[in-house]
Amino acid sequence: MSEIKQVLVDQKVRLERKFEKERIIERDIPNLKKYLSQPNVLAILGVRRSGKSTLAEMLLRGENFGYVNFDDDRLAGIRVEDLHKLEKAIYELFGEVEYFLFDEIHNVDGWELFVSRLREEGKKIVITGSNSKMLSGELATALTGRHVNFTLFPFSFLEYLRFKGVRIERVKNTYTTSSEGVIKRELENYIIEGGFPEVLKISEDFIFTIFSDIVYKDVVQRLKIKRIELFRSFAVNIIKYFSNEVSLSRLSKTLKLSNNTVEEWFNGLVNAYVIITSERFTGKPREGMTSPKKVYVIDPGFISSIALDNSKGRIMENLVALQLSRMGEKLFYVKSNNYEIDFLVKDKAIQVTYASGKDEIPKREIEGLNKIKASKKFVITWDYEDETKEIKFIPIWKFLLNTQEYLSDN
Repeated sequence: MSEIKQVLVDQKVRLERKFEKERIIERDIPNLKKYLSQPNVLAILGVRRSGKSTLAEMLLRGENFGYVNFDDDRLAGIRVEDLHKLEKAIYELFGEVEYFLFDEIHNVDGWELFVSRLREEGKKIVITGSNSKMLSGELATALTGRHVNFTLFPFSFLEYLRFKGVRIERVKNTYTTSSEGVIKRELENYIIEGGFPEVLKISEDFIFTIFSDIVYKDVVQRLKIKRIELFRSFAVNIIKYFSNEVSLSRLSKTLKLSNNTVEEWFNGLVNAYVIITSERFTGKPREGMTSPKKVYVIDPGFISSIALDNSKGRIMENLVALQLSRMGEKLFYVKSNNYEIDFLVKDKAIQVTYASGKDEIPKREIEGLNKIKASKKFVITWDYEDETKEIKFIPIWKFLLNTQEYLSDN
């Protein structure tokens, strides 16, 4: 018990010290604390190192809470029957706590019933996890209607600017010349550095550590993959497909792997939040599910460092996909014999093109929008702004900073 207490004290001190020594910014997220107003389980999910623990600590700041990080090597191999010892140690160290914060508790098989019991006892619980399937089992069944999921991404462009201390000056939707210049320059930096907090605090090279941690801890170990280097190569290849359709059957032939293996590995990357996907919109759900999916990468830093690609148009499309996903939108794309639409979000159509002038916009982008019915139609450009009767042309930096405003139904 003394060893467990030492681990818990070390973890709590380390978490609190982060707020004393590191630069912490407010995230652009909903008010999550309202979900803890009654006994509930708040699950903060997302890619590893995106700031989930920091966000959870911010929510519980000022409260007396018990904290356990199950990603600590000193707790490796802990079993579900040992969790009551941790609970007892928390009470002995911190008193009768009302709140619990469990980091990566899905590392413990059978954790769901332990958390369910605490909630039934009136405790308010925050759990974090780097796998989207952690709530698909017993906990979801035991807590139907009593848990709330929230997905946290690495820093958005607006959060990146906030972290960098960039002051944005504007009146309504008109930015000062100096602000606009700084924003455009920082967008170029954001495309290279990405939004992982630790990469910005430590160095750009730390992106490789994050990628390796995700590959091994969140996919290889979870799926018990034995051909580790082959899987790593597979993951790199998938990242290189960013903003493109990917055919799993073609991949299986190229890599000489079974269809089942390729599908399992691909889904492993999706579940670990390395990639997000867009489904082809056909009007026939079954057909859309079996059509090739478009792939987007969770952070631009992975594109610049892992994919080693600087294709601006594809990078822009990836940024738009991430921004829409942050807003909770399900992504669809349209592809027919005559035209393509990059994003169909509810009843809004969005094209993305690397253009700084009207003459640089490919005709196919406009023709596609003219052929589809939508309440709003956008062309996201690099630095061209205009508006016609049906189509609004928006520089990507403006779209990223004001997405909600542009997509609102008002």
